[in-house]
Amino acid sequence: METEDTEYKKYQKLVLGKNINQQTLLATDYLNHFNEIHMLLGMLADMPDCLDDILEWKSITYQEHFKYSVFQDKELAIDAYNHTPDQYKIPFENCVSKMNQLVAKTIINAKKAIESQNTHQLNMQIAEYTPRMEKLIEICSTIINSKEITSQQDIIDNYFDDSLPENDSFDQSSIDNLFE
Repeated sequence: METEDTEYKKYQKLVLGKNINQQTLLATDYLNHFNEIHMLLGMLADMPDCLDDILEWKSITYQEHFKYSVFQDKELAIDAYNHTPDQYKIPFENCVSKMNQLVAKTIINAKKAIESQNTHQLNMQIAEYTPRMEKLIEICSTIINSKEITSQQDIIDNYFDDSLPENDSFDQSSIDNLFE
């Protein structure tokens, strides 16, 4: 326990003055991965031809994002993540998981709507997706920049319990087939 505490304090000092939160040891730059796909999905109803770009999107981990990014302190961001306290890391990872699920489901359903030339269904998909994703990005940003996380997981779970209907055709094989 002492070693963990010592390492955490060490990284708190190392990130001082960097674009990495000193308390959580997380960087908001990771949200750019989601902001990009969010922007493309937002344009999809008006520009269905951007579906090809959307289909190229892949879910990547925090560490993968920084490994391939131009973020100035990317190595520090990767190393610091390994010392992020669970009180921040667990809600962060849960929120990221929900964002990945929402994006994947939206891509699958939008692709189906475009293939069937169902503009109404496409518009509905995007209209349902947009506020949900914006809320999740906001929650994730709050987690990254927070000093105390007390009920973030409850907020995430409650948000989806009422808002994200189950779709029997949405499973891992559907996601895998989409990107083949």
